[in-house]
Amino acid sequence: MRAIVLTLLMLTAPSWAADWELNHEGSQRGDVTTYVREVSDSPVKAFKGVVELQASATSVLAVITAVDTFPEWIFQSQGAERLSITEKERIHMRFNGIWPVADRDVVLVNTLTQTADGEIHLHSENAEGVKDKQPGFVRIPALDNQFVITPLTDGWVRVKFETFVDPGGNVPVWLANLVSTKAPRVTLEGLKEQLEKPRFANATRADLPALPGMEALEL
Repeated sequence: MRAIVLTLLMLTAPSWAADWELNHEGSQRGDVTTYVREVSDSPVKAFKGVVELQASATSVLAVITAVDTFPEWIFQSQGAERLSITEKERIHMRFNGIWPVADRDVVLVNTLTQTADGEIHLHSENAEGVKDKQPGFVRIPALDNQFVITPLTDGWVRVKFETFVDPGGNVPVWLANLVSTKAPRVTLEGLKEQLEKPRFANATRADLPALPGMEALEL
């Protein structure tokens, strides 16, 4: 059933926007606006956050590819490790559970692309058979996530963070959907804070990791 849910999600992803329900609306430019969405055959809602930031696309890309800093800003992130960059990037991520549920982990395979109009997409989905299940963690069986960075004309960028996740194991639906409402806001607020640090505020192409697809980006 979980495989069917994920397949359905991937097939219908382009039409999600018409079905989003506003969860929190930012009051001014630079504030995070969040949405949730029902997913067919799943009790867990998809979630999305959108924010406009006075930063370069290069700086934002530097933050979302800096694996060592994930625990500083990604919601409930406990740690992450880049496993490989052969053909595609693979990352092992660990997340703190929220009582009463156990910690979670997942292996993600990432695809980095750019559209003709300059949008940068970092798409992540769970990968099987890359790393054994870890003691003390419940493996997330289905995750589909993307960051979309859209350069604007006035020195700002729009960042969209969109996710569906089946957390696996025994997770109360109310708790899973509480995460859906908090994760996009906490994560994008954390991204904003990272962009204020010198490491990222002044990032250039030389500061970006040599990931598959990176060399083709026009920055």
